[in-house]
Amino acid sequence: MKAAVLEGIKKITVRTDVAEPAIGPRDVLVRARACGICGTDVHIWEGDFFPTFPLVPGHELAGEVAQVGAEVTDLAVGDRVMVDPTVTCEECHFCMINRQNHCLSWNAVGVTRDGGFGEYVRVPAKNCYRFGNVSFSEAAFCEPLACVVFGQDRARIEIGSEILVIGAGPIGQLHLQASRANGAASVTMVDTVESKLALGKELGAADVVIADNDLESKLRKIARYGFDVVIDATGNAGVMRDSIKYVKNGGKYLVFGVCGPTDKIEISPFEIYRRDLEIIGSFAIRRTYDRAFKLMEHGVVKVQRLLHEAMPIEELPRGLELMKRGTAGMKLQVVW
Repeated sequence: MKAAVLEGIKKITVRTDVAEPAIGPRDVLVRARACGICGTDVHIWEGDFFPTFPLVPGHELAGEVAQVGAEVTDLAVGDRVMVDPTVTCEECHFCMINRQNHCLSWNAVGVTRDGGFGEYVRVPAKNCYRFGNVSFSEAAFCEPLACVVFGQDRARIEIGSEILVIGAGPIGQLHLQASRANGAASVTMVDTVESKLALGKELGAADVVIADNDLESKLRKIARYGFDVVIDATGNAGVMRDSIKYVKNGGKYLVFGVCGPTDKIEISPFEIYRRDLEIIGSFAIRRTYDRAFKLMEHGVVKVQRLLHEAMPIEELPRGLELMKRGTAGMKLQVVW
């Protein structure tokens, strides 16, 4: 089969001689149809996260069931499915206390095992969610949206909250819509690109602000005492460091954007103490796929406008470079 194989750091090759995966009795073989390119893919490509080679990346996957294992009873060949990439043991301490994203044997399709940048993917049947009313491209957005839903759960957004989303790329746009669905009174978005902010305004942002030297004064005019929740969707450590000051006393800062594993910021413990701040992490997904899909299926969260470019697998190296340089616009997907 054809697949993009990561053979070393920044060494990715599209090959046609990759063996089709063999499946176990509780697995299905999924024929990939659409797979998003994520910032995490860039980290994997650069050797920052889970650098085990060779690897077929791609974890934002939707496709068709091509084969079912002998013990699979609720999926059939031809079913259109979205794939939750998280593979957990369901036996360790963290799985038993419903924190599966911290499973001691955590694996993920397209991260630690072969994924959706190959024509066929071996997936546990329990990780597949059937769909029928959206396109494969839309369905492939369910993985980042499921991550956003988990982040929103972690941030505990209350009805009537004022929210600041920093970064108006695909993740920021999903957080904007999810925050409104959670009952936020207003969502303000910040970015350096006017076209992204214009889309945010169309999708429901109350205010949009260009990040420039006058950013703080602009945000203080919108929320004099700060925002109830600030969500970072940039993955830029310097941005995180400089934006904690926008959290209202007693408010929360959600670290959602993925920084590099060696990035550091300085923060005042006294400030956290004196201002009653909560700094919250959000890693991956914790059983949020079903809710994410319902938000998308019923039109509460709109993803169609977030697709910037669909490309063949041969263009994946270019897509990774665009993501690395921050010039991808919105979401890039590989389509089969």
